[in-house]
Amino acid sequence: MNSTFWSNTIWFILLFITSIITIVLSLCKTNNKKFVIAFLFSIIGLSFILEAILVLGLNAYSYYPKIFRDSYLDIIFGNYFSQISVCSTSLLLIIYNLSFIWYCFFGLVYFLIDIFFVKLGIYEHFWFRSSYTLLSFILFSWLVKQWYKTAIARNPSNKIINYILLYFGVASFSTFTIFLGQRLLGIQLLHSNIFFTDMNKNNTSSGFVYQFIIFNYLIPLYKSKLHWLVKTIALSYLFLAQYLAYKAGFIYIHEGLFFIVTFLDLIGCYCLIAVFDYLLKPNPSSS
Repeated sequence: MNSTFWSNTIWFILLFITSIITIVLSLCKTNNKKFVIAFLFSIIGLSFILEAILVLGLNAYSYYPKIFRDSYLDIIFGNYFSQISVCSTSLLLIIYNLSFIWYCFFGLVYFLIDIFFVKLGIYEHFWFRSSYTLLSFILFSWLVKQWYKTAIARNPSNKIINYILLYFGVASFSTFTIFLGQRLLGIQLLHSNIFFTDMNKNNTSSGFVYQFIIFNYLIPLYKSKLHWLVKTIALSYLFLAQYLAYKAGFIYIHEGLFFIVTFLDLIGCYCLIAVFDYLLKPNPSSS
């Protein structure tokens, strides 16, 4: 086993284990497990956007879990461990209806973890400060609580709330499954060259744009009352658009795998939309 496992990786794994425990505790408390699971992925999706702004756009900090030789992919996984932990703790605060003092307590815990990780050299600040972690956790958790209250009590006719929850939920889950799997296998990469010249940063930032386009096409299509034949034709246009992007060099897909990769991208995401739309229907008495 690589020596960096005990100096770097183990701490991120422990953080992930505590996240799993926190999620289990939340699910044991709630009567509406399916909604809570989907809501968790929604707030993780939101946190990815915020984290991308800090890490990619503002170069605030970096993670060093030493899981991959590819340093940027390593940073991405460090980010995953961090955001899952923060989001699962925020969910716990909501499900157990804890008072504001607990928000401050857990904010202090993450403040101490931040300092500890920096001391270990597995997390590095550039202009960011540990005190920002304390404040940002409290603010983020409070905002998530307001979002949860709005979502759980929403009028079924409020399509905007449902759309936002659905978008972020599917975006985060597909990132963990479809898109990350293709990235690790090296069978699909995005090359827009719009935001960054660095290949890895370019792929990640282009991924957000790609998801924005795909999901804002697929979600309305899924929600529409169109005949299945019309929906099939609409999906075929999306296949064509991806083929043109592939031929233009905006998307790299391993030779001979275009249909399989595109099928996973589009049909896979369409199916995930159907699943999350079902999960995001809260019970009237849910907590």
